[in-house]
Amino acid sequence: MIHKQIIKLIELYNRIIIHHHINPDADCIGSQLGLKYILEESFPEKKVFAVGNHNEKTKFLGKLDKIDDDVYENALVIIVDVGDKERIDDDRFYMGEKLIKIDHHPKTINFADIEWVDTSYSSCCEMIIDLYIKNNDKLKMNSAAARVLYAGVLTDTGRYYYQAVLPRTFNLGAEIYKYDFDKQALYADIYHKSIKELKFKGYILDNFKYTENGLGYMKLKSDILKQFSITSEDASSEVNILSNIKEIHLWIFFIEYKDKIRVEFRSREILVNELAKKYGGGGHKLASGALVDSWEIVDSIIKDANSLCEKG
Repeated sequence: MIHKQIIKLIELYNRIIIHHHINPDADCIGSQLGLKYILEESFPEKKVFAVGNHNEKTKFLGKLDKIDDDVYENALVIIVDVGDKERIDDDRFYMGEKLIKIDHHPKTINFADIEWVDTSYSSCCEMIIDLYIKNNDKLKMNSAAARVLYAGVLTDTGRYYYQAVLPRTFNLGAEIYKYDFDKQALYADIYHKSIKELKFKGYILDNFKYTENGLGYMKLKSDILKQFSITSEDASSEVNILSNIKEIHLWIFFIEYKDKIRVEFRSREILVNELAKKYGGGGHKLASGALVDSWEIVDSIIKDANSLCEKG
């Protein structure tokens, strides 16, 4: 069983380094830190590091580690919540001795020694909780791990709203909810919005475009982000503003990001991962992303997405 293989490899190594994906969200950081805290609680003699970059939306979850290259010597590296190796934050992941991948995105290519990839899970945090539950003779949970894992489950399920939610999701969420951490403070960190964020939401609702076929989209260029003092990461996190509009079935945000344009695809029932893949991205069937080079490409994506909506 894949769980036993993962635990066996973890037991063999005294240094373990956990990586996440670029532009992390709460599920990404939650699964990374949650696994770190579990391993530290379970194997206090081991050195466990969580590396990579935060953004303003994830810093409340906890601190990440800065380590030198030599720490990777004879180390086990674990990558969480990453489908493609090109999206791994900190390319030193290859410097370890062995590599494990734990992910709930559709598989692309194999690149790790052990790969636990299962798209039936709503979040990577749900996978980490399940790993603990099925190996609680070896692994120990604590409140710090429970807090960050619960944050990841909450956000990646839309508070248990999205289609990926199964009875198992509720059961595993309940397992960590019983731990002693401040739920109200966690909800505030995740869901409370500033006045500038609410005004930005208002701008989106006033200015998004839609087609008669049920495509909704929003172009957010750098001058708009500056006007509202909003980062590209913050703008990306608002993509589901359009999710509850009856006339819209598929919606896309196009956000200027450095010298690229970040594309966020979302849908209620129309599959979007193949469209994302066509433009160099990927992800889940109903939630995917990509980075493209020009607004001309954006117009091509809009045309293709509208055709998808027309076909239903």
